[in-house]
Amino acid sequence: MAPACAHWSDNCCLWNTEVGVKACPDGYYVYRLEGTPHCDVRYCTDPSTVEDKCETTCRAEECSSIDGVWECVCRQDLNNSDVHSLQPQLDCGAREIKVSLDKCLLEGLGFGDEVRAYLQDRSCSSIVPGEERNWLSVTSPTEAGACGNILERNETHAIYKNTLSVFNDFIIRDTILNISFQCAYPLDMKVSLQTALHPVVSSLNISVGGEGESIVRMALFQDQNYTLPYEGDVVVLSFDSMLYVGAILERGDISRFNLLLRNCYATPTEDKTDPVKYFIIRNSCPNQQDSTIYVEENGVSSESRFSVQMFMFAGNYDLVYLHCEVHLCDSLNEQCIPSCSGNRLRSEVVINPARVLDLGPITRKGASSLGVMNGAPSTAGFLVAWPVVLLPVLLAGLF
Repeated sequence: MAPACAHWSDNCCLWNTEVGVKACPDGYYVYRLEGTPHCDVRYCTDPSTVEDKCETTCRAEECSSIDGVWECVCRQDLNNSDVHSLQPQLDCGAREIKVSLDKCLLEGLGFGDEVRAYLQDRSCSSIVPGEERNWLSVTSPTEAGACGNILERNETHAIYKNTLSVFNDFIIRDTILNISFQCAYPLDMKVSLQTALHPVVSSLNISVGGEGESIVRMALFQDQNYTLPYEGDVVVLSFDSMLYVGAILERGDISRFNLLLRNCYATPTEDKTDPVKYFIIRNSCPNQQDSTIYVEENGVSSESRFSVQMFMFAGNYDLVYLHCEVHLCDSLNEQCIPSCSGNRLRSEVVINPARVLDLGPITRKGASSLGVMNGAPSTAGFLVAWPVVLLPVLLAGLF
């Protein structure tokens, strides 16, 4: 029960009664109202006693009812001339960067209703989202150069920098407000491939029944952290260098599917079906006869990684190509982590060429000019300079 009063003749509670009130689970109330003593008396609510009904927390606004709808509106008494109070809200997403400004604070700084904002590339201009009427927002792809983004990298992070310029209307006569901002992303395999300009990478689209299309990428890295992919056309390696190969499920249901490298092997030609093969991973397990092979991750997440010491084929071969057959393992219905027993290692290998990613060629220093060597190099491949002395040689074949 709750009291109800009738205001009359300067008496705020000339008439009063008790009304029934029931609180409902969805946050609303039901009232049981009795009749009023006079026809021109009606029940109403004192706005000062009603809690805010705005769905979101108001920032530099106040919660007010407009035509029966509660929403955040700019306070009439807001007069803030401190530009440092205008802190942008940043949403540093994997595919999109969004920077937003509070329109109420902009009005306090003298910007009118027709305020505009641009990034370094003025084709990326402001929008006012319908559900966020008091935000002024500008978005850009998370890419170097997009909307004027400047990409910087250090040993631990990739950093995208840009500047948001705010104007009054389309004609600029007043002061221009420039706000610099940046989004920093910790370096991992995925971020490294996204931020590299010309990585040595191979991509494959895989359709999973009823689950849409997934994208798997494989690349060659310079470091054991898999954060520095090789770029450009030429890669120079000494004979004792390690090759770090990383693959990642870049698009798809990573909460359900794990990336499994079933077979990874090298050939002296770009033909993935070449009968001359040296297996690095066979039936999801590493070649135990090669002590330089280390499988860091396979079948346990959306990434797979392995390393192997550089080698070349015996005989009249100057090139080495790498190939990996990938499988999207359904972690809900399959055993994804390999069980590397002796029987499995010796079992027959069946390779699905449609699921194979390729990297190469690799060539040695002093080999014949490209185009006349055994195995024509691919235009998207990489070169490896190889010293001519003390070369470790691995015989091609099955184990």
